[in-house]
Amino acid sequence: MTDSKTYLVTGGAGFLGINLVRYLLARGHRVTSLDIAEFDYPERSHAQVTTIKGDIRDRAAVDRAMQGVDIVVHCAAALPLYSREDIFSTDVDGTRNVLESAQQHGVERVIQISSTAVYGVPDHHPIYETDKLIGVGPYGEAKILAEKVCEEFRAQGMCVPIIRPKSFIGPERLGADDRHAHT
Repeated sequence: MTDSKTYLVTGGAGFLGINLVRYLLARGHRVTSLDIAEFDYPERSHAQVTTIKGDIRDRAAVDRAMQGVDIVVHCAAALPLYSREDIFSTDVDGTRNVLESAQQHGVERVIQISSTAVYGVPDHHPIYETDKLIGVGPYGEAKILAEKVCEEFRAQGMCVPIIRPKSFIGPERLGADDRHAHT
């Protein structure tokens, strides 16, 4: 493939992350996964996959993962059940680390995976991108702040699209062995 790129997938060992890794590999791209969890999938031995166990809150780990990267898909995030401190330090400060590192390494695009949690509990449907952001709880509030960090980098000329998915479903949703996914 002549237009092959190198992607960094933060949260690459998570449900969305591993599915993105597989999608990108199937299209001939090289992929680096950065995750606090072990990348315990068969793809870890693929010649086009580099795995780095590290935290997006650790700038040195992010810089190691950013080497030679063309595009970042930033999936790593603290879950709503985490402590308020962990949610904010991961989702806001970690996002800033990823964007600063990408900027310093000349990365062309950072795709931010946000959440519909930024809309709080909507009183109407459908929800529009332009609807007011009123995140409920630490997770929704942190996702709004992370988007504001992305907007700062956009204002400096970086390409930072933001995607606000609702939920992800599919094989391995509840673990690599898929034992509990059949409900």
